Amino acid sequence: MKLLEDVPSAVAHRPPPRRTKLTLAVAAAFLLVAAVAGAMLVASSSGGSGDSAADRDPRPSGTLADWATGITDACTTVAAEQPIMAQGAEARLDVVNLDAVQAGTSALVAAVHDVPLPAEEAEQAQASATVAVGDQATQAWTALTDSSAEATPEQVAQAAELTAGFVAGMTQLGANCAPIG
Repeated sequence: MKLLEDVPSAVAHRPPPRRTKLTLAVAAAFLLVAAVAGAMLVASSSGGSGDSAADRDPRPSGTLADWATGITDACTTVAAEQPIMAQGAEARLDVVNLDAVQAGTSALVAAVHDVPLPAEEAEQAQASATVAVGDQATQAWTALTDSSAEATPEQVAQAAELTAGFVAGMTQLGANCAPIG
């Protein structure tokens, strides 16, 4: 017979078995759901990645004169931030400057897109036509810089011509883009 002293009077508690695989699976599922929900929120708040620049433009407001004033400010800012744009058409024709001109033209077009178009439909159509030429200029410079082939002088001249037409169109509508050469 055993003595009572040899029998433990209290039950010893063991720690519960670890469930690391279950914990990791639950954490992974939570992170996956959070990532998908976050991506959906970002896509819905930014309008998705398939939007064109025109889809992100501010709502039309004001007059053509207001638009021209905003464009004048954009031209001045871009000329200060992108010195190649203030150097004139000759600098845009030099193949060595492709990357700088592409960046400058893209910056100018982006700044123009930030200016609200005029509210009146006829004025809005005029401004939109000019902005479309800017989009074409950006596409032309981007195609030249993204291409693995060396840009020909004719391609560079065509892109420079689009840029000059864009600037001239803004000037015709009342903007002062003199800082952009």
